[in-house]
Amino acid sequence: PDREPIQEPIAPAATGGPVITRAPIPPPVPPALAARHRTPASPDARPATRDERPDLPGSNNWAVAPRRSATGHALLAGDPHLSLSLPSIWYEAHVVVADTLDVYGVTIPGSPAIVIGFNRDVAWSFTNTGADVMDRYVETVDDSAAPGRYRLDGAWRPLELRVETYRDAAGRVLATDTVRYTHRGPMTRADGQWRSTRWTVLEPSDESAALLAAARATSARALLDATARWLAPAQNILAADRGGTIAIRSTGRYPRRPGDGRGDRLRDGATSASDWAGAWAVEEYPQAVDPAQGFLASANQEPRAPRPGARYLGAQWPAPWRALRINALLRADSAVTPDAMRRWQTDPGSERARAFLPALVAAGATAADAQARRAGALLAAWDGRYTLESRGAVLFEAVMRELARRLWDELRDADGTVVTPGASQMLLLLDEPGSPWWDDRRTDAREDRDALLAAALAAGLDSTVARHGPPGDARWAWRHAGALTIRHLLQLPALGASGIAVQGGPGTLNPSSGRGSFGASWRMVVELGPEVRAWGTYPGGQSGHPASRRYTDRLATWAAGALDTLRVPRRAADLGEAQLSAQLTLVP
Repeated sequence: PDREPIQEPIAPAATGGPVITRAPIPPPVPPALAARHRTPASPDARPATRDERPDLPGSNNWAVAPRRSATGHALLAGDPHLSLSLPSIWYEAHVVVADTLDVYGVTIPGSPAIVIGFNRDVAWSFTNTGADVMDRYVETVDDSAAPGRYRLDGAWRPLELRVETYRDAAGRVLATDTVRYTHRGPMTRADGQWRSTRWTVLEPSDESAALLAAARATSARALLDATARWLAPAQNILAADRGGTIAIRSTGRYPRRPGDGRGDRLRDGATSASDWAGAWAVEEYPQAVDPAQGFLASANQEPRAPRPGARYLGAQWPAPWRALRINALLRADSAVTPDAMRRWQTDPGSERARAFLPALVAAGATAADAQARRAGALLAAWDGRYTLESRGAVLFEAVMRELARRLWDELRDADGTVVTPGASQMLLLLDEPGSPWWDDRRTDAREDRDALLAAALAAGLDSTVARHGPPGDARWAWRHAGALTIRHLLQLPALGASGIAVQGGPGTLNPSSGRGSFGASWRMVVELGPEVRAWGTYPGGQSGHPASRRYTDRLATWAAGALDTLRVPRRAADLGEAQLSAQLTLVP
């Protein structure tokens, strides 16, 4: 399937909770037939199952309406997850221009605007939408080795040739390359074909103007209006204001495609009928303002609930676990505090673990294999939380990897790599214990659900013991298995930071696998009362100089899940001497 069957959309569904799309799962076909009909994976396709790549980044943001906050003021939290680096990608700043601008947040060095932040009236944050805004076209060219023309609607058109020159630091030419362009975009050669690419990111846009306008917005609705010009990359823009309004919109340029509107297939480049026919109107974007439930959240999940006949927006959305978790926390708390928002940013609870543990424990209890019974008992003692001292998380992850490897054996190529369904599809299969998918065709026996779960339990325990020692060994603690690394931009180990123990695991709101360097690049909580209050931090420091005391002075706070109070004086003179470390005056 090209979408997760369990979703909690960004635009809240009418049901006010998760949306589960149950459809019969067709039986597996013989491997030879599957290989013959399998669609070639796109360059962006993820290897193995979606849940076997827990190191993928995942951003979160959510907002709470005044009637569900403890103080009666709107609240907003945001934590964009990116590949972490030292120096940090972000620079924290408070920009004040008398009677014109008063905005606080983080910017990218060299950017003219605050990207994520707040002013005196409104706060905002982003998560990636993940919409499909790229198409590839198979072009007919005049010369397969060195094309100079391409065919369109029965006529030859000249290709635009752009010579790209690569130089070293001294300006010496290292290499040159000729890039060929059709009217759609650049061409590349793949699988014996010349293919052109049309991608919204390569087209003219002015996101900086949208951000500059957002900094001057005085309400959540005004901020959405200001960012309507945002084209790429598509973002879920969440806002909250002092008036109590909360709002979200999946903003970007979404192409109107011909035919069935799908964007996940190669199109015929020889006809202009394959070209985009404009873009969606802003009113058609997934969005919500002041929903009845009193809160909004995005975690890169599918923006809208699936419905028959809906226009194609994308496929292969990230797993729904983070979205399910934050919505569950928000739904359970009718008096949310800023500190609760802070705690949730590193919440160790896992909806994925909560969903699978009962079946795994039950299968272990009735298994004939002693190792499977032992693994089931160990998981029964685990609370499903990825705390630093958790001893069950490493076993659970090993069992889930083994389960996916055995369950989807029919879909694997000879080299063992293929894009396969995620864990939510696996979860629905638990209700079909006799499904032929449970049979591992690499064995002589015919397995059902419980037999395959038992095999995964035994194999998962074996691999965990081999890697971390026997149960009870200190190496089973998640602080060791889930530690992450923040690399220096030049990949110089001495200037990076490694072995950082963080709370949270795959599919949690603070996803960490222990194998990567993705994480929350900035955490922020804002309370929009008569006087704005805010808290934030990021993994690094304001200085990019490794010898500076401000190179990594925020790192310990960030790793602990704490936030610093953000000071927002209206004038520089309002800062006390104790709060001032240096002052720089620029004279034109």
